Amino acid sequence: MPQEDRSILSRASSAAPVTVAYGDHPEQVAEIWASSPDAPLVIVVHGGFWKQQYDRSHCRGLAMALSALDVTTVLLEYRRVGGDGGWPTTFDDVRIGLRKIVQHHPRASRRIVVGHSAGGQLALWATTTEPVPTVDAVIGLAAIADLTEMARLFEKSGDENPVHDVMGGGPEDRPDRYDLADPARLPAPHASVRLLHGVHDTVVPLELSASYAARHPGVSLAELPCGHFELIDPRSVIFTHVQNAVIAELPDSASGVRRSRPW
Repeated sequence: MPQEDRSILSRASSAAPVTVAYGDHPEQVAEIWASSPDAPLVIVVHGGFWKQQYDRSHCRGLAMALSALDVTTVLLEYRRVGGDGGWPTTFDDVRIGLRKIVQHHPRASRRIVVGHSAGGQLALWATTTEPVPTVDAVIGLAAIADLTEMARLFEKSGDENPVHDVMGGGPEDRPDRYDLADPARLPAPHASVRLLHGVHDTVVPLELSASYAARHPGVSLAELPCGHFELIDPRSVIFTHVQNAVIAELPDSASGVRRSRPW
């Protein structure tokens, strides 16, 4: 199994031209790379196993690269475990943040959420549980789409269990919380769902996306020759697949974007 390239986690990045607050807490912010008012809206939810030490900075390259597609890109931050986060705060932040971002871009021609790893779980959960559908498409990159299975894999390994940390316990301890938060236990969102996952991923196994896709007919799953982090690294040859997944969800009238095959 190839070793994971984690260089994206420590790579220097520059903040977006605009940062806005969607709440009173310092972590309730979002960075914006703006296009025209009616441009498609792409909201990025970063991962990092919901831990405080992994903030949005490692996904700035992803957000900036997607902004080149003639879309408005928003990089969402949220409270995390070790910094006032955990159940239900982390989840509430993402739901509220997505809702307010969409509300502040009423003319957006399309609304797409891109979530990586734990951010993929949060993106799938938020768009599924939102009472009034606000998102047209969800793209999960190495998403923790089966929260229960991820918790059990950590239990078997004997390692620190970040799923237990964010949920306040395991599936047997907190079955009610997992029923509410695990995308694999929930119906599919009222939106198009595309999953991209590396066959060499040693952080979040491909089987988690495969499990979600098997339970939700109509979900598209692309199995790619990469690990966990290439999907958010614009320097990776795999990143073209991420761009094409977003392009496939853009309206035909999106200016400046050459359409291509989805994968």
